[in-house]
Amino acid sequence: RVTKLLINDLCKVYGAEDSTNLGPDMLNKSSIVKAQMAEWLFSAVYLHDHCSIPLMSKARSKLEDLQEQKCEDQKEIISLQKQVICKKYEKLQQESKTVKTELKSYCSALQQSCSSALSPKKIAAAVQKITKEDDRSIGSKEVIVFGVPEEQGETVSSKVAGILEQLQEKPQVADCRRLGQPSENAVRPIRFRVKSSDIVSEILRKAK
Repeated sequence: RVTKLLINDLCKVYGAEDSTNLGPDMLNKSSIVKAQMAEWLFSAVYLHDHCSIPLMSKARSKLEDLQEQKCEDQKEIISLQKQVICKKYEKLQQESKTVKTELKSYCSALQQSCSSALSPKKIAAAVQKITKEDDRSIGSKEVIVFGVPEEQGETVSSKVAGILEQLQEKPQVADCRRLGQPSENAVRPIRFRVKSSDIVSEILRKAK
């Protein structure tokens, strides 16, 4: 308010429309007495010392406080981000440990299952020859294996190869397939064909 009164007084005395017209040439009038100039100068100095400087100092202090608060907030954000990262890492470590444990248990169970399913005793009980005493046709070259676990997406020829490997036999085989339709309550037997009935006999002999 004091500043506005001072500017209005100056404009009125010098005949200026507003403060933008108060230039050095206009202010340099001989008609203005020293007393008037001294009063204006005193008012300007007073405004500078008691208004402008305190306001600027207060604004600067407020700005410094805001900057300090901003730094504190950024530190807090960084700390929270670190905590989130640590929690995620701990969760991943725990999940990884769980997966490894379950995978190890699954592999152990699978090995025991395969070992049990393909043991010589079970092969001896499962292998049967399709033949007739008075028939030497293609049936005498076929072998059926019962009790071999059935899995989705399996390769039957690989299972046959595993059985023959247990018997230390490596004949050429053909037409490896499961017999019948898939069922949840029963394991379908595997049938495969070899080149001769002698090979069938040798397989049966080793399976006993």
